[in-house]
Amino acid sequence: MNITETDISIKGPSDLVCTVPLLLGFHPEHSLVVVGLSGSDLKCTFRIDLPGSADHIEHLLDLTGQLCRNGCDRCVLIAYGEREVTEAAIARTAQRFDAAGIESVDRLRVTEGRCFGLDCERECCPPEGRPVPQTSPASCEVAVSGGYALPDRSAVAAQLDPAEPDRRAAVAAAVDEALLADTELDWAEHRGRDLRAVERWMGSSELPGAEDIAVLGLALGDSHVRDHAIGRIGSGEYERNRVDLWIWLVRHLDADLVAPAATLAGFAAYRFGNGVLALEAFELALRSRPGYRLARMLMTALQAGIPPGTLAGIGGGKAGELLGG
Repeated sequence: MNITETDISIKGPSDLVCTVPLLLGFHPEHSLVVVGLSGSDLKCTFRIDLPGSADHIEHLLDLTGQLCRNGCDRCVLIAYGEREVTEAAIARTAQRFDAAGIESVDRLRVTEGRCFGLDCERECCPPEGRPVPQTSPASCEVAVSGGYALPDRSAVAAQLDPAEPDRRAAVAAAVDEALLADTELDWAEHRGRDLRAVERWMGSSELPGAEDIAVLGLALGDSHVRDHAIGRIGSGEYERNRVDLWIWLVRHLDADLVAPAATLAGFAAYRFGNGVLALEAFELALRSRPGYRLARMLMTALQAGIPPGTLAGIGGGKAGELLGG
């Protein structure tokens, strides 16, 4: 499931269908996408997998609660895939939303690059459908703000794949050296150095080398440092919340250190609006450390459809005291 918040202007069904992959971060297949609206304002976008056939449509996840949490009173339903299961999914979902007072203002099916309007019998919606445009005003608007669409869901997950073995080995060696060096610092100096490292790299446009990856990876094992980073991500001060930085750490750290970095990558993606990448990162954190509470909490919030902006106040704590703030 994916949730995306953004402020864009949609100029009709073709514009919306062209823009959905950029809102999700990949081109959906065999999916139901629900675009939540409040009046005419786009509030959020959710995606769920379709069941294998129309015979199992009763197992389709109900997104009513998620739309209500985001203050939506209207929506557009877009289903991708074969006609039978997509139209059954749209009908089932529209029925649930209608019972909750959420109006389905448009219902669309996308199959083999063509869009079919299920509620329109005018000439603008021919029986053979319309080609999905390659670009549109809204898609350009989202692209300019940093949105992009990967080929499929697996390409999203691949962003978290481990780096080359020699680079990971260099980081592992740097971790051992950093642990030895840490024995020479008292705890206040240690934490202050770690907080400054987080500030330095969040404010940079570059990616760290092996020694700095080691310092950051170890630093995030301190919950105070991790929560400071969470608070800085939530502040929205940094472009794209430095999602690239946290992914870079994830790809280079061994499994025993990866959970905090993966959780930060997930939170940064969540706050930026890439719910699919966020979910992949949280799942990675929990595979590394099944009881990691913060990853579990944030993943639950994502799946419940809690707007990412409401999480802006988490983290931070008193870490600023050690930075002189």
